[in-house]
Amino acid sequence: MKAKKRYRIAIEDESRLRQVAAVSVSPAILWTGGFACVILLVAFTSLLIMATPIRTLMPGYLKKGERTEAKEGLLRIDSIRDAYRINSLYLTNILTVLDTDRTPTDSLLNVTTPNELPPDSLLPSSPREIEFITRMKDKEQYNVGILAPLAAEQLRIYPVASGATIAEQIQNPLKPRILTPKGSPICAAAEGRVIAIQNPAPEGGSAIVLQHDNGFASRYSHLGTPAVSPGAHVDGGSVIAHGATGGATGSGIIFMEMWYDGNPVEPAKVLRIND
Repeated sequence: MKAKKRYRIAIEDESRLRQVAAVSVSPAILWTGGFACVILLVAFTSLLIMATPIRTLMPGYLKKGERTEAKEGLLRIDSIRDAYRINSLYLTNILTVLDTDRTPTDSLLNVTTPNELPPDSLLPSSPREIEFITRMKDKEQYNVGILAPLAAEQLRIYPVASGATIAEQIQNPLKPRILTPKGSPICAAAEGRVIAIQNPAPEGGSAIVLQHDNGFASRYSHLGTPAVSPGAHVDGGSVIAHGATGGATGSGIIFMEMWYDGNPVEPAKVLRIND
């Protein structure tokens, strides 16, 4: 009869030439024991990860609060994209109306009327937002002139020209005259995208319209030669035109307009020139 194959594990004390311990097991028991050890190790590791903060160190893991914030952020981005599209259509229609060189037509037919956003596509305002809006509405009657500078705090504002100042006598605060050194390049007040260039503009020289973040848009008129093209992205402080037209000897004059959520605002309150 053929003897069954067995494995023998022994521990020996070589210094005394004696055997300390020995065990003999069959292959089936050895494989079963090894498999059981692997199962126990996997179970212990899984329990350790689930029951301790170690799980937060795993790649791709998001805490419950972070996962909720990420979901709300994506929903807000979707709502902002729709609001941006509506503002773009509104500004496009205004520019079409102001274009004196266009073929006379019904300007409203040139812009697709955006559909009203469904209520469930916008997240409800947070308690802090509701408290802020209520407080400002009661105090300032929801005045755009108050909210626009607050929103502009999140924009990085740059000088429109080196040494630029607003004329002391302002006939129209919504379209002030900005004095610049003669030949000084005109720069973007903030990062944005060029959405229109008028060359020549109705008021003379050229004009450039930029779309910024946070619902802001700006228009620069009485400019020299444009240095950008429609659709181009511009950084804050980058040159958009070479010099300004008009002005006395040693100076140039440009006019600037700004809008916040489609409403005109005073550029001086956002740019803080002459502060």
